[in-house]
Amino acid sequence: MEDSKAFWRRLLFAFALVAVLWAVKLYEWFTQIDLGSWGILPQHIFGLKGIIFAPFIHGSFEHLLSNTVAILPLLVILLNAYPTIALRVLIFIHLVSGFLVWAFTFPNGFHIGISGIIYGIAAFLLASGIMRKDKTSATISILVALLYGSMAAGFFPKAGISWQSHVWGAVSGIIIAFIFRKKDLPAPESNEEQVEEKEHFFE
Repeated sequence: MEDSKAFWRRLLFAFALVAVLWAVKLYEWFTQIDLGSWGILPQHIFGLKGIIFAPFIHGSFEHLLSNTVAILPLLVILLNAYPTIALRVLIFIHLVSGFLVWAFTFPNGFHIGISGIIYGIAAFLLASGIMRKDKTSATISILVALLYGSMAAGFFPKAGISWQSHVWGAVSGIIIAFIFRKKDLPAPESNEEQVEEKEHFFE
């Protein structure tokens, strides 16, 4: 029962986060105010504020919709598979990927959207499955690879796309996966469970 309540709380959090993204876009639409200048402007002090605000800003409803479809399943998986570290993982990816975009990207325009965090979460889940080597993490890693493998195309330069956010998002996801590789590990099996498994195997 408690597990069920926890799942629904995490699901609600995921939808609440996405609702904030839509609220920001609807505010832009109703007020006709362009918030793009609140994105990351690399290598400019003025652009530092974008590290915080850029993920909440999207260039169009189509841009936001595609990111919504991508991030919701990843959030639900992250929050439920790694409950004690999920928020720290999100905050790390948000801040570190944003800073890396600001520090190591040519200052040729503003970078907006939550796609960097999407790539960061996906990379975290993939890398965790490799580093942890437990069944649950490995299964999640394979699932993410199957569902999101096509996102690898986003690492290559394309006009109008912040591919740098994708690259640095993935880098930050791998870094935090390494840092937290021993957190939220499944409980070790008891001797009785191991014996039962062996007995069942030889039946």
